[in-house]
Amino acid sequence: MKDMTPDGRLILIRVKIERAKKNLTNLERELIGFGHKEFHAITTDPDTQFQQFGKHRILPFDALSAAGDIVHNLRSALDYLANQLVWVGSGEEPSRQVEFPIAKDAATYERDKARKVEGMCPKTVKAIDALHPYKGGNDALWKIHALDNIDKHRTLFTYARDCMLVADWLMEYTADPFNLKGSDPEFSGIGVFDGEVEKDMEFEIDEAVSKAQISTSNAVLPTLHQLTDFTWKLVLSFKPFL
Repeated sequence: MKDMTPDGRLILIRVKIERAKKNLTNLERELIGFGHKEFHAITTDPDTQFQQFGKHRILPFDALSAAGDIVHNLRSALDYLANQLVWVGSGEEPSRQVEFPIAKDAATYERDKARKVEGMCPKTVKAIDALHPYKGGNDALWKIHALDNIDKHRTLFTYARDCMLVADWLMEYTADPFNLKGSDPEFSGIGVFDGEVEKDMEFEIDEAVSKAQISTSNAVLPTLHQLTDFTWKLVLSFKPFL
């Protein structure tokens, strides 16, 4: 790999970006085809233990799993970039500790950075430093890193409001949808689309994509679109170092 051209290195990284895009398109189609289904149920607040009756959005379990796959491919693209930057900087195979450094705060970033960028040129490390890749410094990078860790090691993503999940195999355990609610949800919006799309589920997939604006609602699909675009632009910005 040490003799590869910059475009060749970008091709290897872009594989993961394109996989994320394909998964995102499939997720949109599945959610649009699923429609705006609701379930009437009594649920218990995990913090107050207060019971209430209400309508809750129904989503397929596969949607949450697919969202995790998208985020993981984005994180992998960043790590592929880090490895290629080491090949260019040292001409040697990167160690197993090399990855694109993202941390929970600036102090942790500085503490752990050296082993993750070992073999990169100083100017490359300086370019990474300029991104402030830690929580509070670069929210997009932190979100990719944190969501990937949640999906890989902890549990499925959660939403601010009660979300009822369904799957064909769920009938083996219960006849009712599965209630999933987190006290500190990863997606704090009221739904999976942006606010305007939530009002009208009857639209074409191209329209859905064009309307996928990132807003304060932090809905799933718009956020995933933003993170996918952000990751590819970041990768491209490092072409001069490849």
